[in-house]
Amino acid sequence: MRKSNTWLWLTLIVALVCVVWIKGIYGTTKSVITSQTAPLSEDNLFPAPHHTSYHMELRLDPIKLELHGRSVITSRNTTDAELTELWLTTYPNVMKDRATTPAPMSAYYSGFDPGWLTISSVTVNGATAAGEDLGISYRIHLPEPIKVGEEVTLKLEWKARIPQAAYRYGSKDGVILMGNFYPVLNVKDDRGWHTSINTKFGDPFYTQCADYTVRLWVPEAYQIAASGDILSIEAEDTGWQTMLIKAERVRDFALAAAYNYKMYHVKADDINIVGFFNGRFPEVEKAVLEQAVAVVKFYNRTFGSYARPQLFLVQGPMEGFQGMEYSGLIFFTDEVFNPRFNEQRRAYLVAHEIAHQWWYDMVGNNQLQEPWLDEGLANWSARKYLEEVEYRSVQGRSGKKLVNLEQALTEIHSKDTYLDTAYQGGESFWLQLEEELGEGQVLKILRSYLATYKFKTATTEDLCRIISQHSRTSMESFFEKWFKTH
Repeated sequence: MRKSNTWLWLTLIVALVCVVWIKGIYGTTKSVITSQTAPLSEDNLFPAPHHTSYHMELRLDPIKLELHGRSVITSRNTTDAELTELWLTTYPNVMKDRATTPAPMSAYYSGFDPGWLTISSVTVNGATAAGEDLGISYRIHLPEPIKVGEEVTLKLEWKARIPQAAYRYGSKDGVILMGNFYPVLNVKDDRGWHTSINTKFGDPFYTQCADYTVRLWVPEAYQIAASGDILSIEAEDTGWQTMLIKAERVRDFALAAAYNYKMYHVKADDINIVGFFNGRFPEVEKAVLEQAVAVVKFYNRTFGSYARPQLFLVQGPMEGFQGMEYSGLIFFTDEVFNPRFNEQRRAYLVAHEIAHQWWYDMVGNNQLQEPWLDEGLANWSARKYLEEVEYRSVQGRSGKKLVNLEQALTEIHSKDTYLDTAYQGGESFWLQLEEELGEGQVLKILRSYLATYKFKTATTEDLCRIISQHSRTSMESFFEKWFKTH
């Protein structure tokens, strides 16, 4: 009897070990988010927002459409283990080949034209490091491990080409849009490194906030819009100009350069809103700026104050998107400024894209894993503005539409499904939460969400925890409807 019990216990132990081993290899299954789930520690993320800075020297040649760059990236190992490698995203390489470019073919007005980024030199803490070009990703093999708590200084020399394409990274008609144009550190957490992907839809990005100091050389004939403050402009005898740009605690850094553009300045509370437009339809441009002022004021009093001294609204040739958000800067496609463009759609776009300055920039999220977090909330925020400030009824109310929000961008295989999940589904979550708790309580939740995760990265678990903390009843059954595979 004793021998039989011993074998029984041994069998059970072996079975348990096997289960743990298999789950370790293949990952755990998805589960319903609960308010008791422990948060992911911000201190165990790399690169940590309060320890990371980018110093870049950029020379933009708008004739050759080339960008020469030098980057000095400093950070600290805030994880709980040594770092033996670093990963970067080099997003311009998604546009290297015709077969894989995410830009629609109609964006290439002179036939396919490649864009790319190559890194020619890498040093880490003064020592030369080997790099591995993996297309959209770049892997650095560290000459020495970076110990826990140790500072790391990464120096890069690189060159990028901007394609002749009407896209968020591209050029047309003397206008150059530069989103996600430079090498950026990937995020590492308890699950490992989060590398980017190439997708025809969505925003395949996950970045931490950092401080940026950028020195830009560009021909004098070009005006510049940028994430951050342009502190100085110095003309040179060569016909070029040098600009010093500084941006603190931004999620990313974007630029736009244009020939013969106009800048318009208006104020929203104490925020300088700058319109960077081509001047063809001044009445529409004026209307967009007036609406931007109203939107920023509404979000300031509804959610909490905008974090930056200014916000650039940039008009440009861009296909595939009608609007695209970056820290302190938004791209709007040319068609939005056409007087024949639907007025309510324009109002919605302005409100949606500005909402991303709260939900994406200030409160970040992993857009690869949880795209609903920022897109759904930007949709809902735009709806609130239109209904409460402009007194417009918003068509297509999807408050009863239940979808599985627990879908990563890699699990979504069409643009329609992406829009249905991240945008409409995410908005429906907030509309039903209003029905459950009331508008006043939802606004308290969002103010707490902003205050808690400002300049940080939030997850679905973090959001659900805050919702539970502000609810008088259990929210488990509500969460289960949205975060369980249907």
